[in-house]
Amino acid sequence: MKNLTAIALFVAAGIATAGSALAQDHKVTANVPFSFTVNGRTLPAGHYTLGSEVNTPRMLTISDREKGIAVMAITVPDYGASADNKLVFHRYGGQYFLSEVRTTNEATTCHLPTSKQEKWAKSQTQEASVPDNHEVLIALN
Repeated sequence: MKNLTAIALFVAAGIATAGSALAQDHKVTANVPFSFTVNGRTLPAGHYTLGSEVNTPRMLTISDREKGIAVMAITVPDYGASADNKLVFHRYGGQYFLSEVRTTNEATTCHLPTSKQEKWAKSQTQEASVPDNHEVLIALN
């Protein structure tokens, strides 16, 4: 009976480790040379790691370990989209908003919903008659 319990624990540990290893495959990195906004939070320029876990593919994690930054955002997965390994930002005046993550790995390709802050920035640039919504692309490493 003790051997059966030990084997069950060994198998459970193996499955948990395999799940963590699979989750690691959904990470990409990028050097972003400007500050940008995600979920109403402005992040400084830096070297970011972006990814999602296998269990929660709609939850995107954005982090910069050197600066101690970690943000989570709910996304809309975009299966079957053209994958060109880029981050897509919308720019309104001097503000940048993360809009999409495009990767060759479908598990990480996603859109971020438009935030209230982005809608407000867009309306302000339209009122000022400034051309709006310039897409800015950043290549992933």
